[in-house]
Amino acid sequence: MGHNGAQMRLDDCYRTLELPFGAPEEEVKRAYRDLTKVWHPDRFAHDPSLRAKAEEKLKKINEAYETIGSARGDARGSPLDARDRASFEQARGFRNYVVIFTILGFLILFRRPSLGGLLVAALCFIIAIAFLGAMRRVIRRS
Repeated sequence: MGHNGAQMRLDDCYRTLELPFGAPEEEVKRAYRDLTKVWHPDRFAHDPSLRAKAEEKLKKINEAYETIGSARGDARGSPLDARDRASFEQARGFRNYVVIFTILGFLILFRRPSLGGLLVAALCFIIAIAFLGAMRRVIRRS
């Protein structure tokens, strides 16, 4: 929350991060990192007045970054409800199986370049594709 209990307006948030409205997520992250380095209060330890100003500026930068994240709906900025969290965890689990079966398929192809190895590798790839489909359905549902 910002000053007076009101959340910063989105266009003010982009302005605080010195970005055009609607800048891509990578630019938002880069601007946030750069500005936190520039305005970190430890850089002004020698002057209490400047340190206080830097703390205030850093609070605004953090609030702007969190507000933009919240507006975009990423996990950093907005609290996920239980259903979203469960779907996210389920999709992440499916992703792990996709990776495992894909790697297994390639390992079998390289270690056993026979007809049997090819069939087992093809089965691993089919299973990986099935998990990809399940992952997409979970993501689409949430």
